Amino acid sequence: MKRLSSEAIRYGLQPTPLVRRFAPTIADAAAGNPLIDVACGSGRNALTFAQLGCRVICVDWDLSSLRTHIKQLRRTGLRKASVGLSLRQLDLVNDHWPFAACCAGGIINVHFLLPALFPAFTRSLSPGGYLLLETAPGCGGNYLELPKAGELRSAFEPAFEFEFYQERKVGPPGFDAVTVKLLAKKRLMD
Repeated sequence: MKRLSSEAIRYGLQPTPLVRRFAPTIADAAAGNPLIDVACGSGRNALTFAQLGCRVICVDWDLSSLRTHIKQLRRTGLRKASVGLSLRQLDLVNDHWPFAACCAGGIINVHFLLPALFPAFTRSLSPGGYLLLETAPGCGGNYLELPKAGELRSAFEPAFEFEFYQERKVGPPGFDAVTVKLLAKKRLMD
């Protein structure tokens, strides 16, 4: 992954620290099934998984930045990894979630929070696959859109075992908002 970091930095595609920390675990558990990078943006996190040999479905409403990066990467040492990315344009707020049950080896959701998608994540993730979720940071007025303490734990606890869960209170005193970073493994079916 050292090579990824140097080339990724040059193209502004360094993954978040949470992705960097857990990418090998998620990639191993995917067992050849594709990962879904929800609201993938420039593809900085998806590229990390592609570098590990994963197929990654990059989902976002605007894929122009990612398309530009893929063209650039195909002329670098990251060419092989860029081939592992498939793009799916989707308005995550208004469009129907198109992924079948148990089709994904992992779901990555960084800096985009839409609780209405949580049941779709649970349904599409294969048993034993990982969900990595990181809310937007609590800067500026972001706290108005962040979950309440314990909200994400409660939403995923019935179907997932948490391997990492961190909440940090943000916003003005008396306002119940938190940033969340989590890694959870979907429970095996009985």
